[in-house]
Amino acid sequence: MTMSVKRKVRGGVALIKALEAHGVRTTFGIPGVHTLDAYDALYDSDHIATILPRHEQGAGYMADGAYRATGKPGVALIVTGPGVTNVVTAAGEAFADSSRIVIIATNLERKYLDTLEGNLHEMKDQMGVMRPVTKWAHRVMSAKEIPGAVAEAFRQVQTGRGRPVYLEIPIDVMAEEVEIDELPVGEGERTAPNPEQVAEAADLIAAANRVFIFAGGGCDDDEVSPLLRELAHELGAPVCTSLMGKGAISEDDDYAVGAFGYRWSPESPIASLMKGSDLTIAIGTGLGVRTTAQGTMPLPTPLIHIDIDPHEIGRRYPTAVGIVADAALTLKALLEAVRAGKRPKERWSVEEIRAVREANFQPANERAERYVAYLRALREATPRDAIVTCDMTMMCYEAVRYFPVYEPRTFTFPRGFGTLGSSLPTALGAKIARPDRKVVSLNGDGGFQFTMQELGAAAHHRIPVTIVIFNDSTHTAVKVAQREAYPGRYIDVDLVNPDYVKLAGAYGITAVRAESPAALSEALASALQREEPVLIDVPIKLEQY
Repeated sequence: MTMSVKRKVRGGVALIKALEAHGVRTTFGIPGVHTLDAYDALYDSDHIATILPRHEQGAGYMADGAYRATGKPGVALIVTGPGVTNVVTAAGEAFADSSRIVIIATNLERKYLDTLEGNLHEMKDQMGVMRPVTKWAHRVMSAKEIPGAVAEAFRQVQTGRGRPVYLEIPIDVMAEEVEIDELPVGEGERTAPNPEQVAEAADLIAAANRVFIFAGGGCDDDEVSPLLRELAHELGAPVCTSLMGKGAISEDDDYAVGAFGYRWSPESPIASLMKGSDLTIAIGTGLGVRTTAQGTMPLPTPLIHIDIDPHEIGRRYPTAVGIVADAALTLKALLEAVRAGKRPKERWSVEEIRAVREANFQPANERAERYVAYLRALREATPRDAIVTCDMTMMCYEAVRYFPVYEPRTFTFPRGFGTLGSSLPTALGAKIARPDRKVVSLNGDGGFQFTMQELGAAAHHRIPVTIVIFNDSTHTAVKVAQREAYPGRYIDVDLVNPDYVKLAGAYGITAVRAESPAALSEALASALQREEPVLIDVPIKLEQY
């Protein structure tokens, strides 16, 4: 697909016109002297709005949040050198969690690339910094290459497993004039399943007594989610999700049992469904060692494993049928076979599944119960379709099991890389991309300080997100780990925090303090009625040392 343009422009204009042709409506980034040509072109753009974060790490997380909320690639525009090193952490998170983001950065003039001449922002190998955290990295060396390179970046980012991509443009290429007469548009390529493998999978289903479905992040998608639900209902099969799969099926659906938690535990009520089944269909998951507790999760065998990434098939569990294909296309093919008669011998009853689901949502112990009181308050005040962004914090770890989610793309978590501080900028990106949804950012007090400067972006653009900080003046997860491993020997885990209510006030952001679950529910319900950012500081003491 191409769009006709026919005009002579600078490289920066060619870049922005190429982004417009790909439907980009927002870029996240901080302008610098090396990106002036691109930003001057953005000044004239009638299609692309700019969002100004306070740190390039925030720009990366915002682009990631935009993707997670919509399924459309988010775009970050980054300056040479320190801008690139700042965005690496967010790129690493996007890579680990299969997020489709496009990072575009400048570099020095062509004659100075990868040399050490004493230039501003110079690096020995800027491309080498980005390659480990992207699936595709490319540098253009002339302005005429820009439209084609942008098209290839979008083709790459939308094809196969979701990962970030990186496009690098030297600053003299940004300034170089070029005549462009067409703008190619890169479109993603979808991999259809092998019909013979679908038939083998259908035969396994027909030979099974009862089926168990395990859904990963590849199912947390607006197209895949209804197909997953249809398959579960057709087979009478319970659906358990991984952390990244939360929302793939509504957690009050008759065939949903929820997620077992941040990691697998043999005490999980869901184990009974695994042990009572004799076939697993795993969809859109790598069955990673963190998720499966080093492969100890007792998935029923045989295993049908469906994933877009061929490197994940059979790596941790023996696979009877491995289908490397698009999840939606594969589920459509399987549903056709099932409706033609390839059904298991028995169905799990709705009553059996409900009993496990209810047990899974009950606090496992007195400690969990303290957290669940706050999670229930959050759920009570939050609309079913609201987007909730999590940080690496104790409340969010417990939310994986105890906070029910009802729609795809409404629960985000920095699962793979485990970065602190991603929740606030992720929420800002999500809200920009989905202005029709309420967005709530959940934070711990320690992690919040990694990116709390993005309150400035929230205030600047008046982005109406609600920011909740669970505040115990401690890096709690680490202190708990020290308690377990080295009782009484605590070091560098207790914090001196700012007054978050006053901090928000300094930005002109409304802020309140909620001292109990009931107060949190009331404050959150009120905040979500306002078309402005609101911060809620929640003092807690939920751990015993």
